[in-house]
Amino acid sequence: MTATELSLLFLKTFTIIGFTVYAIFAAVIVRQEQLMANVLEESFEPVLRTLVIIHLLVALGLLVLAFILL
Repeated sequence: MTATELSLLFLKTFTIIGFTVYAIFAAVIVRQEQLMANVLEESFEPVLRTLVIIHLLVALGLLVLAFILL
């Protein structure tokens, strides 16, 4: 393995690890929103829940895309 191939493998590995951490973070945000919704009764709660779920789906989509392309 050359130095270039090794550095690309290193970069790809850490990119996938980064996207995995980001997807976990998005899942934590979903849980935090659920806890907040139980405490606060707000009129914009359905909008916020929709945005949080879209954020999680985009994060998971990026992770899947990274696995496919990298």
